Amino acid sequence: MKLRYRLGPMAVAFLIALLMMSFSCTFGELLPQPSAEDPVVPVGSNGLIARRHLAALTEIGARWSGSEEEAEAGQYIVRALADLGYVPVVHPFSGTSYDEEDIDSANIVAVKVGDSSETIVVGAHYDSSDEGRGTDDNGSGVAVLLEVAELVAAASTPCTIYFVAFGAEEAGFFGSDAFVSALSSHEISTTTRFVNLDSISAGDRAYIYSQEGADSVARDEAIGWATSHGYDLRTVRNVDLSDEDGYATADYGAFERAGIPWLYFEATNWELGDRDGYTQVDPRYGDDGAIIHTEYDDLEYLDRVFPGRVNARLDLFVAVLRALLTGYR
Repeated sequence: MKLRYRLGPMAVAFLIALLMMSFSCTFGELLPQPSAEDPVVPVGSNGLIARRHLAALTEIGARWSGSEEEAEAGQYIVRALADLGYVPVVHPFSGTSYDEEDIDSANIVAVKVGDSSETIVVGAHYDSSDEGRGTDDNGSGVAVLLEVAELVAAASTPCTIYFVAFGAEEAGFFGSDAFVSALSSHEISTTTRFVNLDSISAGDRAYIYSQEGADSVARDEAIGWATSHGYDLRTVRNVDLSDEDGYATADYGAFERAGIPWLYFEATNWELGDRDGYTQVDPRYGDDGAIIHTEYDDLEYLDRVFPGRVNARLDLFVAVLRALLTGYR
């Protein structure tokens, strides 16, 4: 595939401001295990804002890469971020997919300056397959991104945060590839983590994945925080998320290839089907247990068949992501 990507002047201005800062933002130092004095986040108190965004994105319907509906969703995201006081920057790109389809799309970037020049990138793709209405994959990820962007807008955060809505993921991860390819070696070296939000509302269970070793510290701390606050967040250790050809199956792949550690939030069920994470729910529902890329990826269906699940997943992921970005303060 061929990609063209250009940083806009506002993004350059943000980067200059960030480079003038000199504090440190290291996960192992900033994310202690919660203590008895940590503020309690009541289960069920988050996700209401995300729910409204999810309903709006579902209303747009299927948002295939490069389509008018994807562009409409992008405009919605720009307005939502601007309403929060951010200065969202739209970075157009184009490419040619494996089946020779020309794709014109864009990434949307909003920056929350933190206490250091080190950065965390939080990303969710806003396109969808052309089946269903794109509620779970990936209106849910975008909805959580937007709520957390609102919650931390005026908060102190250890790292500077890039909130990125990726275009054209479904056609071949165009958006994340374009974003990472535009980073300088300095920007790569100061990016401490990528957080991938993808398909987080429908599955039976909530998961957080990472690579093992030092990269798993942030994952395990997030699970510890979630457990202590009444949330059931799980992981699959030594997880293999690649496809049968060995390629990454979500936007984390571009960051991994650049040597940037990542966390990946998802809702599915690794104990069903082939135990590969693709069977999200009981096979009696959806398409033999699959919701994504099917006609069942629709908010009305999910609410009817799994009452309360969507709200519970949004609550959990908003709470954990907010805690992670604020250093569990």
